[in-house]
Amino acid sequence: MFVSFSGGGRRPDSILIPILYMVFGIPLILYPGMTGRLFCLALSIGAFVYAFAQLLRYFRAKRRGWTYTSDKLLGILFLIIGLFCLFGWRIILSFLPVMLGILLLIDALARLPMTIDAFQLGLPGRVPVLVSTLLPLILGIIMLMDPFGVTSMLIRFFGIGLIADGACALVAALYARRDSHSDDPWNGSRYR
Repeated sequence: MFVSFSGGGRRPDSILIPILYMVFGIPLILYPGMTGRLFCLALSIGAFVYAFAQLLRYFRAKRRGWTYTSDKLLGILFLIIGLFCLFGWRIILSFLPVMLGILLLIDALARLPMTIDAFQLGLPGRVPVLVSTLLPLILGIIMLMDPFGVTSMLIRFFGIGLIADGACALVAALYARRDSHSDDPWNGSRYR
């Protein structure tokens, strides 16, 4: 059985993460083009920072008489990746539906045991858990069926998915929290 249904619903992150999903989903729905470019810009910045760190490490080691060729190669490689993310964002966004479709399918498959447990235990929050499993599954399949035609729509769908997933996970966490206070399995009242 999963921690979130065995008293782990008291953890603050069981409510914080769904709220963050909903907050991050709103700009994806309202500004899909801008968020796609921002995503690529963030990838680019991350690659540039990593490249800078690797090249700095390489030049510091070279000054001391050591040679770390792998640092130099990684620095150059991530510099190229950063430039590609910065200037080739349209290409990256065309592959985004495939990547996100796969990620949503993985997310749905990872939630499947929790959903099965929720139904086997007859938990009151089982319907939101089921929805938070089926929604990513359906959206992932749609994205994989027509990956190149849904880039902007994909970003909106992903935003909708984040909001719905966050809302369902929040309801499930609140049910788990409420049930953990009323029927605490550690006090033995449920199993007497």
